[in-house]
Amino acid sequence: MKKIKRLGMPFQAGIIDVGAHSVRLDIFEISKKNGIVLLESLSRTVNLGFDVFRHGQVSPETLSRLTSMLCDFSNKLAEYRITFCRVVATSAIREAFNRDLVINRIRNDAGLELEILETPEEIRITYLAMREALRRRFDFGTLSGIGLMVGTGSLQIFYFAHGLMRFCEEIPLGTTRLFDAFGRSAVSIEQVIETLRSQDIGQRLAECVGRQAEEPVALIALGASVRVLAGIIRGAVEEFDENECVSIDPDAVAPATRRLIDTTPDTLSAEFKLPEEVASSVRACAGIISYFLDEFHFERFLCLGTTTRTALISDLVRRSVEANAPDPFYNDLLGVCDAIGRKYGFDPVHASQVAALCLKFLEKLKRTFDFVPNAPLLLEAAARLHDIGRFVDTRQHHKHTYYLVSNMQLPGISTAEQRVVATICRYHRKALPRESHPEYTALSAEDKVTTLKLAAILRVADALDCSRRKRFDKMKLVLRGHTMTVVVPESGDFRSERLSLEWKGGLFNQVFGLDLKIEEAPLLI
Repeated sequence: MKKIKRLGMPFQAGIIDVGAHSVRLDIFEISKKNGIVLLESLSRTVNLGFDVFRHGQVSPETLSRLTSMLCDFSNKLAEYRITFCRVVATSAIREAFNRDLVINRIRNDAGLELEILETPEEIRITYLAMREALRRRFDFGTLSGIGLMVGTGSLQIFYFAHGLMRFCEEIPLGTTRLFDAFGRSAVSIEQVIETLRSQDIGQRLAECVGRQAEEPVALIALGASVRVLAGIIRGAVEEFDENECVSIDPDAVAPATRRLIDTTPDTLSAEFKLPEEVASSVRACAGIISYFLDEFHFERFLCLGTTTRTALISDLVRRSVEANAPDPFYNDLLGVCDAIGRKYGFDPVHASQVAALCLKFLEKLKRTFDFVPNAPLLLEAAARLHDIGRFVDTRQHHKHTYYLVSNMQLPGISTAEQRVVATICRYHRKALPRESHPEYTALSAEDKVTTLKLAAILRVADALDCSRRKRFDKMKLVLRGHTMTVVVPESGDFRSERLSLEWKGGLFNQVFGLDLKIEEAPLLI
């Protein structure tokens, strides 16, 4: 996760969103008295999606236009004397082969530092903005639903229940992506729907969270084309307020989407006075919405005015003004981990127990040793996922877990952090990290240290729960000199745990210089 410096109140800042088909600058002021106030907004059109989705990279001509636009935006920021601006790029530049060149040119020409908003981070900020908007109107803890962020270059899908995200996915299927890649005459809306159908969203939800298609849920949709679609259904295409939440009867949405799919862009453009490219996007959006209406049973359809800009601003406020507050996405990531574990047949009791033991060790060690700020999240995610490789094969399940974790979508942590989680899982048993292991050598020096520390803790916690009987629920950790004693408030046969600790405790001793032993003694807890 990108670090943002803490800003005093009130302050002015800027957000530049480099999307697949447009670039937008928003300058705003945040104060305790007035909240978030938009001061000025500028938007320019540039078709990065056509270049990237068809040719794999941003062309020199398009890059020149982009840097020219950003130079103008940089001058506007200077007029306001803005000292902080977050410049982010989403699906198009994220997938561009020459993304590093784009970043370099923008830095040199416009003096702006472009940040690639990786998929896990984009999902996190979008989901949190959606949740914040829904909480203003509903009891989110009792609401179950499927959320869609329909962009021009990608489609983000969330499933949430009981107040937590349980499933997320980004699909490379936006409202214009296939048209950019293959041409409008070569792709029909039916092909867009068929591409989405091939993703088996319903089946994967059933595997991860046990959700059946006939269970009633809410469908929550966000995105510019969604807002236009909602306006057409309501009979008036008008600007959405960013705090607006429109509820539409799903029975009214289905025939409306079918009519839009069956209407040509020219006719839609003339009837609703829309630019032809917007009309085309709305038809594709209608196709996407119709797929979900056909696939699932929705009791309500909600359209939110939340935009990527508002999501980025809200994220900026959380991470600068509310820097010391708990991570609002922490439990959602763990909810996704548990759903993934369910898909791969993990033991939820063992995973939860190992995670709890890991956090107890980490809390004790933090008094003496330094850890990265998000160590609890990385360690707990690894603890919950460490055994999913058993789905493939028990004998080498630590290696299979590494592969699975490396290649799944984990929202809310960066790609580098995901590699750390995967590598921690890789070393929860068997061989210790070595420079001859490619998965370990691929890490940065700092990430290697983090992996060593957290893998050492995970190995010990897994050893203590080797019996799967939760025998160390009420343990107390006592650190004296070079020995950490695990004090257990009961008597019994702990030969298995002691043997397992002997096998797995070597890395703990190497990393922290501490010997481990189990001691049975009454505790006043």
